[in-house]
Amino acid sequence: MSWNNFLILILIIYVSYYAINLLFDLFIAPKATVGDIAEDELFFSQTFAPELITPDEGLETPSTISEKTDAAGLKAGLSSGTISSSGGVGLKQLFSMAKNNLIEHTRAIPY
Repeated sequence: MSWNNFLILILIIYVSYYAINLLFDLFIAPKATVGDIAEDELFFSQTFAPELITPDEGLETPSTISEKTDAAGLKAGLSSGTISSSGGVGLKQLFSMAKNNLIEHTRAIPY
């Protein structure tokens, strides 16, 4: 068998396979009727009207909370906790520390 015969045979197999699939999809597969509701479609019969929600007079809005200041003149707001740092290092120092395994890093750093 030569390469030409082999490639022609493979081409015939692929064309016949896809032709059979196409014929099956067009003629043999059951067709869905247009008037019926498909099983995979969801319909919700309940309708809800939107409600207008107004803030209560007694509650403080977030804008008034952030505008309040304490005795030192600082604005009150949400705190993320205490900030702790071991000191700043430059980028070159950071890479040299990573090379020497002096810092703990969770993934590889390309040098």
